[in-house]
Amino acid sequence: MRRRCPTISELNAFLLSAQHLSFSKAAKELFVTQSAISRHIAGLEAYLGHPLFMRRSHGLALTHIGENYLKLVRPAMESLERATTQVISTAQNAHLLSLSVAPTFAANWLFPRLESFRASNPHIAIHFVRYSTTDSAETGDGFDASIQYGYGDWPIADAQYLIGRETSIVCSPSYLQQHPIAHFNDLKQCSLLQHIELPTSWDDWFTAYAGPYEGARIGPGFNLFTLIIQAAIGGLGVALVPSCLLQESLASHKLVEPFGQRFESPLGYYLCAPTWRSDMESYQRFGEWLQQECRHPPTAT
Repeated sequence: MRRRCPTISELNAFLLSAQHLSFSKAAKELFVTQSAISRHIAGLEAYLGHPLFMRRSHGLALTHIGENYLKLVRPAMESLERATTQVISTAQNAHLLSLSVAPTFAANWLFPRLESFRASNPHIAIHFVRYSTTDSAETGDGFDASIQYGYGDWPIADAQYLIGRETSIVCSPSYLQQHPIAHFNDLKQCSLLQHIELPTSWDDWFTAYAGPYEGARIGPGFNLFTLIIQAAIGGLGVALVPSCLLQESLASHKLVEPFGQRFESPLGYYLCAPTWRSDMESYQRFGEWLQQECRHPPTAT
């Protein structure tokens, strides 16, 4: 009676023997004897009912069936290895969180508040890694979690909305003096600072609040909100920015809101993690702290 499936030892022996075309080299890499490799290969061939190797005087060669089997087995074993590594890493790093954060959000919102998380969770260390956009948010390659700006519609990622749907239209006081802005349509006479990663932002705002405007996508472009904020402070134009990023700039009067009101956006900042990492203690504790901070913003002074 056949076994249900080949063993991991047999598959490893096959993969390494196929890689090196040598039982002895496979044995050396697996720290077993050559006879053990031979037994694993013989058992696998008996199970499959086909020879996988041709034994020749000068070495091994894969049979046609062996070549096809290698093409099928190798990706499956690589996937199994990745899954095993991920689970082990998650268990070992229960008190470590590798985090990828949108740079402006990190500098303007997260870092000024982070000491309170460290005070209440001294056993959890956060490592900040290079920021990756939503294209890689679901995979988590190189990090456990990320804070992304978007719609929150990443299908295989746990995404918790934090803050950022409230947006502000801002400019410098000197720009406002030179370009009076009293009505929404006055913005059509202004230089609109564009986020090149969010090319429809101004277009969407005009459609929602002032009617379609053909020039909504025309203006200096930047790839970070940090640069857009600094450009607005420098008097280069009018910016459309999540209000949560502007606390210091508004409090110091480097920027002003000509309309004196806030606007709603479908975009926001989300804490994201691949679903298989969302049960990490460090991720859960950090998420709970973020939710509390977002529900209780600091009182303006």
